[in-house]
Amino acid sequence: MPVPQPSLSGIFRPDDEQPTFRFDVRPEATPAGVGGVRRLLRDALTAVRLDHDSPCLLLTELLTNALVHGCDPSVVVELRAGRLLIAVADRSPAQVERRAESPTSTNGRGILLVEALAEAWGVIPAGARGKAVWALMTAA
Repeated sequence: MPVPQPSLSGIFRPDDEQPTFRFDVRPEATPAGVGGVRRLLRDALTAVRLDHDSPCLLLTELLTNALVHGCDPSVVVELRAGRLLIAVADRSPAQVERRAESPTSTNGRGILLVEALAEAWGVIPAGARGKAVWALMTAA
């Protein structure tokens, strides 16, 4: 059963132009699935002559978090009016948490990375028990 899609209305302004591209995917819940979606985004951004490094890093972080802390992820990516929206939904009711920083920890810096790369981000409900973590960044 697919993950219910969150309502992403309101993230873009109502008068924004139509999307340059948009894709909705339900990747395999493995590292290979993350790589496949990352390549899709890289190729889409390259096709419209935009940098893909930071957007691919942001997508990788959001999707990996959904795999580690949630289940059954789905991804929406949309480029509109020079702004890139990445949203990753999952079926977990667990809240997104910022962990205390530790110089010796090998994980737990995901939300800090999202905050550093995105101009805005948030969490919205997706279905009865799920959530979507979204991030918005200017495409360069």
